[in-house]
Amino acid sequence: MNQKFLIPIVVLIIVVLIIIWVGFLKAKKNKQLPQMYPPVVEEKTPITPAPIPLTTSTIKVTTPTFPTEIPSATITKKYRLLFKESFLYIDLQYPLLYVYDPQQGIIKYLNLEDETYKEIAKIPNILSINLSSDKNKMVLKTTEGFSILDLKSDKLYKLPSVLIDKIITDTDLIVYINDNKTTSYLAYFKDNKFTKIRDIGLLNPEFALTQNGLLIYEKNTPILLLSLKPPYVLSLFLQAEEVAGILPNKNKDLILVSYKQNSIWQNDIMDLKKTKRYSFPWVTIKDKCTFEDVLVCAVVKNFDLSLNENWNLGETAYDEKIVIYDPKSKQLKEINLENNFDFVKPKLTPLGIIAWNRIDGKLYLLKLD
Repeated sequence: MNQKFLIPIVVLIIVVLIIIWVGFLKAKKNKQLPQMYPPVVEEKTPITPAPIPLTTSTIKVTTPTFPTEIPSATITKKYRLLFKESFLYIDLQYPLLYVYDPQQGIIKYLNLEDETYKEIAKIPNILSINLSSDKNKMVLKTTEGFSILDLKSDKLYKLPSVLIDKIITDTDLIVYINDNKTTSYLAYFKDNKFTKIRDIGLLNPEFALTQNGLLIYEKNTPILLLSLKPPYVLSLFLQAEEVAGILPNKNKDLILVSYKQNSIWQNDIMDLKKTKRYSFPWVTIKDKCTFEDVLVCAVVKNFDLSLNENWNLGETAYDEKIVIYDPKSKQLKEINLENNFDFVKPKLTPLGIIAWNRIDGKLYLLKLD
């Protein structure tokens, strides 16, 4: 080959090789490793007591036409069906019976004396409703969160429900704020704002309001007492291995306590000095009792703590009897139940015992013969 052509060919080959090598080094330098995400550090932002923005809306209250007849009841031997319709039971302050009609999405009360009713508000998708002790507010839990229905102004206040875990109903609402991570405290809700009481630091606490303060417990903890006066001291109220429930009476000076000590379940009425007034030989689920001046309980068959927990998740717990106890007269009365009932919050009235059966969603009247 002519030397004149060989030299340029060699130079060209060398240049091409250099270009390929430089490209390879550049590609290696720019090659990225799989992206590694650093752990997310969640910054804890302190929530200071301050007014919160509330979404308000006016609820249209339907004025009833009086008199309006309540549907006729079905009569049986010892009890009778109060209404043919199924309702979600809210509360009973005789003669007013507060219910929620899930099919129509209407909150109403039924007057059991003059057999009339009044529609209070139409709100769909309600999961639970609690009436405050002053009977002026309802705390609603819907699929969208918590709201407060003011029965005086007919307004609905939607609360920022992301952090709200429980609301303790009283004249002034007490709200438990919990994000299941770092935030766990109690606050007052009044005049459309939160005012922090104190941190709690429990995973899943339950509450019972008394004259001396707020009783706080979990199923496997002692019972604590929180003073609701500054500086909000938290102290031990009662040592217990397990706690099924605490129910104060209407005056909040007596409590029904279901708890385990020395591996034995106990169910006692005691005062706030922990003096036992009466001990029952049975234990039942807290929401199967009401305690006004008189204690009324639906006693379940074969109680244990798992039954208590599963019932709160929707399972059925059959009742064997209704027990009525008057702490003043110390009189005790029992009504054996022949049919399968799963009663919730039975209450003594001039008509007899009125109770909501969770199995069929209907209200029953039990006569005290």
